[in-house]
Amino acid sequence: MTSLASQRCLNHPTREAAARCPQCRRIYCRECVTEHDGRLLCAACLRATTRPASTRSLRLRWLLAPVHLVIGLFVAWTLFELLGLVLLRTPSQWHEGYVEEKFIGP
Repeated sequence: MTSLASQRCLNHPTREAAARCPQCRRIYCRECVTEHDGRLLCAACLRATTRPASTRSLRLRWLLAPVHLVIGLFVAWTLFELLGLVLLRTPSQWHEGYVEEKFIGP
């Protein structure tokens, strides 16, 4: 394995290498690396790590809360509708018989 001092920069072949990028493992001179979060990174790796979130997801994020609200209201309405149908189909004698047995007694 050759020492770092005897190798040359990937971008500047006439300059001696000063650092190895920990992500891409390539060798660069002092001008080609930048310190970021306590590490020396090349320009390409620095761009990849600091790339902003995609603008498409940010554009549609404002739409997410109203969509969740509409879906929640629809689910609640459907559940209450089904509960009402179950109560309508329950015979009234079942309700009256339960009340008589429970409170009136023999």
